[in-house]
Amino acid sequence: MVRVDRLGEDDWAVFREIRLRSLLDKPDAFGSTYGDESSSNEDARRDWAAGRWRGGTAVVFVGRAGDGTPVGTATGAEFEAEPAVAHVYAMWVAPDARGEGVGGALLDAVSDWARARGCDRLVLSVTESNDTARVFYARRGFVDTGERRALREGSEMRTLVLSKPL
Repeated sequence: MVRVDRLGEDDWAVFREIRLRSLLDKPDAFGSTYGDESSSNEDARRDWAAGRWRGGTAVVFVGRAGDGTPVGTATGAEFEAEPAVAHVYAMWVAPDARGEGVGGALLDAVSDWARARGCDRLVLSVTESNDTARVFYARRGFVDTGERRALREGSEMRTLVLSKPL
């Protein structure tokens, strides 16, 4: 059974651990790198876990296995510049927990949070080459907007922007 918890500022160490695991597992799936984030300080982690993130209002969820071990994470964010649109960032599920409903539970948690804030659309990016994630998101109702972005500055990898109504 998957449990999803909303993290808070005091959960910064849990968030740091799972974020670094995600960056090591899937280095080409995120706009940041393990090298960049492994040196970030406690204050930065506290801010992200508390939802003080990139100038928007955010929330961090963690999926937990039956024994309470963190096995997945997703961040939802909303920005003043895009009213009624919520974004999903930093979504990841541990390899040994994939296929067990963790990803769906995390997306449900972000969707519920976004709806409660009055959002009517959810947006995320996925690396073009990540076929498994693309299929997962399509099954969850996300469609390709046609927009493409660089994975991160200096990267030749591209991401697809996906969207779905809430």
